[in-house]
Amino acid sequence: MDEKMRQEIALHRWAVIAEAANGKLTAGERGAVVRAIAAREHAQPDGTMRRYSRNTIDRWLRAWRAGGADGLRPSPRSDTGKVRAMPELFGEAAALRLELPGRSAAQIASILYHRHGVRVAERTIRGQLRRAGLHRAALQAAPKAYGRYEAERANERWITDVLVGPWVPYPKRDGSARARLFLIVDDHSRLLVDGRFYDRENARICQELLRRAITRRGVPEILYADYADPPVMPAGSLEPVRRLGFPARVPA
Repeated sequence: MDEKMRQEIALHRWAVIAEAANGKLTAGERGAVVRAIAAREHAQPDGTMRRYSRNTIDRWLRAWRAGGADGLRPSPRSDTGKVRAMPELFGEAAALRLELPGRSAAQIASILYHRHGVRVAERTIRGQLRRAGLHRAALQAAPKAYGRYEAERANERWITDVLVGPWVPYPKRDGSARARLFLIVDDHSRLLVDGRFYDRENARICQELLRRAITRRGVPEILYADYADPPVMPAGSLEPVRRLGFPARVPA
């Protein structure tokens, strides 16, 4: 580690502990300040954010009391390739790759160096990650993860539901009715195919909304509708839609 980097690390450590280094603080007050420092993230010299444990902060405070600013400077090290001897470094390298699969071994080596002052060869990091199945080609080629009910293309599946809203007029009084928002959403694109407010729920309203949606967006392959009590869309209520060529499905 060169002298400039040691100086940057010492300044960074001082910025972290400065609040707790105030000589006017009592032991109890200093403990509270240290806990607050440990609870928040700090910007490191390489621009990344990190939290430090109370033990680390206390160790830096002891080093500062013993040697001032020089006590916060890391000792010169010549431990290139310590990732094998220090498994926690490889764990951190793996986490950095998983956080951003496109992050190169050179970038990971730079982050480890700025965080810990340990210079790890890019070749070592690349080999360790490859053996763990974390090389970029494998991660970037992983199949896309779909949601449990996500369709693969538009108009493959529509989902319909009703949201019961406020009383209209509001506040509730004689003559007020619940506003009910009928919606149809395309499961792949999350497009709002159609939607409208009504003051009641029945099969005719469902048919009207579905006809409007088909007219605007075409015919879906599947329509999902949940149960209602009493049922507002029984199997027979979709018969007019079937005559339009729509293969309607009602939950069994």
